Amino acid sequence: MLSLTFGYFISLLFYTSSNELNLVDTTDSAFPILQALLAFFFGFGFIFRKYSQNLQRPLTIILLFLVGTEAYWVIQEGASEFLIDYIFSFELILVTAILGGFTAGLYCGSLRDYRFLSFALGVTIFTFHSLFDPNHNYSLKTIIAVLFVLFEIYLFSTFLQKSAFSSRFYKIRSKIGKHPLFAPFYRSSLSLLISYCILHVYFQPGPKIPLILSISFAVFFGRILSLLTGIKHETKAVFLIGRATLVIAFFFFVYQSYWNYFHIALCILLAGMVGFFKPNESGKKEYIFVSLEVFGYTALSLILYHWNIMLGIRSFLALGFVPILVYPYLMQKHIVRTPRLIMLGVTCLITILFFHPPSIRSNAPFSKKEIYDPIPYKIINANIATDEFVFYRSILPFQSDPFLPKKTEIKNKTIILSLQNNQSQIISYIERLSKEKHPFLIFISRKKENPSPHINALSLLKRVSFWSFDVYYPPYTEQPIGFSEGIPKDWRLKYFQERLENANTEEARIALDSIIKFSSGDLRKDAFTIKQLYYESYADYASFYYSIGQNKLALDSITLARKFEVPKKDLLRIAYNSLKFTSPEPDFIPILEDLAGEEEFQEFAWNTLLPMFESLSDFENALKTMSLLEKYYRNHNQTDLANELELVKVRLYLNQENWKDAEPLIFARVKENPESVIWGRLKNEVIEKKESSRRIYARPEKREARIQ
Repeated sequence: MLSLTFGYFISLLFYTSSNELNLVDTTDSAFPILQALLAFFFGFGFIFRKYSQNLQRPLTIILLFLVGTEAYWVIQEGASEFLIDYIFSFELILVTAILGGFTAGLYCGSLRDYRFLSFALGVTIFTFHSLFDPNHNYSLKTIIAVLFVLFEIYLFSTFLQKSAFSSRFYKIRSKIGKHPLFAPFYRSSLSLLISYCILHVYFQPGPKIPLILSISFAVFFGRILSLLTGIKHETKAVFLIGRATLVIAFFFFVYQSYWNYFHIALCILLAGMVGFFKPNESGKKEYIFVSLEVFGYTALSLILYHWNIMLGIRSFLALGFVPILVYPYLMQKHIVRTPRLIMLGVTCLITILFFHPPSIRSNAPFSKKEIYDPIPYKIINANIATDEFVFYRSILPFQSDPFLPKKTEIKNKTIILSLQNNQSQIISYIERLSKEKHPFLIFISRKKENPSPHINALSLLKRVSFWSFDVYYPPYTEQPIGFSEGIPKDWRLKYFQERLENANTEEARIALDSIIKFSSGDLRKDAFTIKQLYYESYADYASFYYSIGQNKLALDSITLARKFEVPKKDLLRIAYNSLKFTSPEPDFIPILEDLAGEEEFQEFAWNTLLPMFESLSDFENALKTMSLLEKYYRNHNQTDLANELELVKVRLYLNQENWKDAEPLIFARVKENPESVIWGRLKNEVIEKKESSRRIYARPEKREARIQ
């Protein structure tokens, strides 16, 4: 029962923590250290317990005390989310990893057949349950506390002697695990499975429920099958099936362009072989060889990925996988030479034909959903573009950290946060900041249809409302920001507040233009100032989006900025550079018209506008733009381009059946160039179309005459 519970809760811990690890900066050097310590002490505890007859009493007492202390700290002081402790109490996280990894290794090293089956069943039960109820709303703090309690029970149980009844369960032995022919299958499949899991986690981080499910399910039922008595009489058939299965699994392993194709099939095959072919007794030397093989698989895979060499040489180096896989098979004296050579040849052929270098995990593509509606942040009086502030997924146009900043990064600085994503973790982060009296600000965009977000955590904070956004700050700090010095603080502020409080961008522009048109004096002057602040805010967003390569968002911000002022030269240059890498859209026509006002960008703007007007059937603007572009080319002695535009203009006239403008131009060019094939064809086309039009109009009269 204890093994069953361990299996369930360790799987639940793995599921919950893998979701939270998405919020941890895994590129930081501290995280690999944490992973390495966890793996090392788990392996040390596993080997120590597996080959130690008894757990020494002094060590057990020390572990009981340490685990109890750790459980008390987790319950009393630990945060509900892993990353909060990781950020603010990393030293204690390291101690917990060392202690928990070592104790978990001790427990797993003590598993025997019956307890191993119970443990695998617990993992399988959780993974099946997770498919039907994926929303496990358990905090990591609770799961770790339960695991520490289970560790305490396990350590305490080592003081008790095993009864004769329980010993019989430990003596369950696999019927298939006694045969020496099957030893290479177990070792090769185990090392291949461990290597693949390491590589899969490295290349594809994130929740691994399908991976856990396939492995736990296959190991459990593979082990159950190995206990069947009838299997031991089919040695030859089992041997052939095992050899074929190992070759198929190796094919799936080497054909891993992204380390996700066939991964479920690969895990089921390998884990099933591990459970089925596990020998009843394994020596220390066996696991040393497994460790070396795992190192070989993993190191060779990473070298082939990170070492940029020719494909032919890469395929040749990939043959290094072959001896790692078949070495246990080749060294087996009970197998005759021919099958061993066949196995070696087949695996070499598979590697040469199907090996593809793995692709490393890539950052999630930038999504517009991650960028919020720009706000006119310049109306506040804080100079945010300084080193005094640290940003986390902020809605402001400044480079934000995708991970919550650590304790060392926020010293003597103010944190600017957003509650748009991962609210639970950020609320815990805010609670910890409040506990340490650290200053922070939360900027939240306030839309007209949703004037204030309903988040309970915000009710404990103070709020300053601005036009279309709110700023929250902790109650232990004085109001950190207010309106800009350029905005009046008297009755005029209330006047503007009533008109701009919940106005969107278009409504704000209309309100300010109305004030400028119908007011005078200070109100009119203040309206101009506010329009300038709006323009500068959206211009900053455009610069920020352009700097991170988001050209479409930069153009969207320029569209907002030009509602308040004519774009300045620097903003037009951003528009020009962004439009070169963006598909033209009708919404960008006003920006292109602004660009056409600057000689530097005229040719590009007119060349972009011309096909857009044609596609929109706006022939008037198309002809106007064409004339401007033709004049531009003639003024710059680009006669060939101007003549080409003349042909486009004629074609545009013909599409509209505008003979009045097309015919004089065509006949004039034919007269100048009587040998021109193109203008001759256009002349004939005009004559034919005019004759065709006359026949169409004549037909109804002739038909009526025939009827009469």
